[in-house]
Amino acid sequence: MTREIKRGDVWTLPDDRHVLLVSLSGLDEAYGAVLAIVLHPAGRYPDTAMSVGIDTPIPATAVAVNLQQLRAHRFTEATHRGTVEPATMARVDQALRAVLDL
Repeated sequence: MTREIKRGDVWTLPDDRHVLLVSLSGLDEAYGAVLAIVLHPAGRYPDTAMSVGIDTPIPATAVAVNLQQLRAHRFTEATHRGTVEPATMARVDQALRAVLDL
């Protein structure tokens, strides 16, 4: 992998799943793992307190209950798609707080 794994980035894993990184940047190096939300096709779920529509870098829906820990080495063969807009990431943060009761 030639690109840093960082919060707010969207990646396509070798198994064709799209994920949004939500853990702090640098955890991949410190612990060898990251937290990500598995993304769903755009429009599959309504825009609610627990789900957020994403327009860029790919059209998708982030559902906050779909958190998953992934080993950092899984990103070696993954494709970086881009970074979500700051306003979108703020809504994802809000959805995660709602789901995790923070």
